[in-house]
Amino acid sequence: MNAKLSMVGGPASGQTIQIPRGKLLIGRAEDCDVRPESEFVSGYHCVLLLDDYTLRIRDLGSKNGTIVNGRRIGTGVTILLHDDMVSIGEMNMLVDLTESTATALEGTGLFEGETLEAEISKIVPPRPAPPASAPASGDVIAPTSDETASRT
Repeated sequence: MNAKLSMVGGPASGQTIQIPRGKLLIGRAEDCDVRPESEFVSGYHCVLLLDDYTLRIRDLGSKNGTIVNGRRIGTGVTILLHDDMVSIGEMNMLVDLTESTATALEGTGLFEGETLEAEISKIVPPRPAPPASAPASGDVIAPTSDETASRT
């Protein structure tokens, strides 16, 4: 997955941050990857985590919080989706996610809107219906008087 943040508000408006695979640390501390000069951004404000499948964000206990789509997130991990809006201090960023390869889902039965169900029915025959005399699941069958007598 490829991910970037497009600055849509604040002092860096118009700029783009490409998110590397792994982590991107945002804050004012010297060892942060993105260091906005804002009194509203903590030393270690938040971290973005990118892997092959998801982009996640976690607030690191910042004083002013990390906002996703207008809501302050806690210190737990929040999964970011394409076009989510992230606000950190005075920065407003739009999340842009794209697949790294278009063929990632080929052969899975889910590529280009196909469903796996159609393919499964070709391979696995449907289960036969139970006989009409068989009880439906959940029905209780009382033992016959012969069965009760043989248990005593």
